Amino acid sequence: MFTKVPIEEIIIRPPVEGSSLSTLIAVTGGCSWNKCKFCNTYKGAYGVIQDYGIRPIEDVKNDIDYYANINRHGFPVFLAGGNPTSAPTDYLAEIIKYVRLKIHNVPRVSCYSKALDILRKTEEELKKLADAGLDIVYMGLESGSSKVLRIMRKGTNAESMIKAGKKLLNAGIKLSLYIILGLGGKKYSKDHVTETARVLTEINPTIFRFRTLNIGPHSDLWTDWKNGDFELLSPVENLIEERDIIANLGENITSQVFNDHISNYCDIETPNIKEDREMFLKTLDYYINHPRIKNLPRKNLTRM
Repeated sequence: MFTKVPIEEIIIRPPVEGSSLSTLIAVTGGCSWNKCKFCNTYKGAYGVIQDYGIRPIEDVKNDIDYYANINRHGFPVFLAGGNPTSAPTDYLAEIIKYVRLKIHNVPRVSCYSKALDILRKTEEELKKLADAGLDIVYMGLESGSSKVLRIMRKGTNAESMIKAGKKLLNAGIKLSLYIILGLGGKKYSKDHVTETARVLTEINPTIFRFRTLNIGPHSDLWTDWKNGDFELLSPVENLIEERDIIANLGENITSQVFNDHISNYCDIETPNIKEDREMFLKTLDYYINHPRIKNLPRKNLTRM
């Protein structure tokens, strides 16, 4: 399981953890699941096919020492890899503690995670990670529709997503969820919208972020699209999905909301959707009804 993972192949991180602002420390390589139909991240999208592996802890600590020595103090630390929470809890807790020991004034330690990782850990294990200093995880909800999740081979369903999200929050770890607009295509758009709003309402995550589906040539979904078995949404239809998800949220939702990705067709954000929902909806309606947006071509990015 433990392997040396070339640093140059650990290439993904959330925009908020941009390399100029955060210290990126490779913990795992690849993704422990790597079966999602829409994803081509480790299947050649970046010119590299990368298998899953966990780095030897001595190598990770050497990286932490390096960043401490070049005075990367006071910056957030992102533990890189598709889902470092797939690693053994004691291993990950030791790394987080070492980050906190060696790199001073770290405002945030974060990483990607999968719902499967969280469900496999006990409440005590998650609390151990929180106590070690893990502040927030970024996790792909993608859709609240179990039907869409099954079609996209996400490896989990809506109820498992709810359970994993609540489990993280109860352990004291903040949760940032990703939603992929258009993931249900035109056929399952309504189910994607209503069920995503339901799952978000159940979890009330710290943050949720919108991404817009783009299909890369190395993903399995590419073949479905080319064969006409999957129909992409237009920019306006994606914005309508976002508006309808926001409109269908429960009154309990206090999440921060962001459109902080190049794939999106708007950049609206709020520190509290409960307080700013009306503004959010009005702004989305403005975009949806704007003539320029109605005629906007799809971005057609080759990777998410």
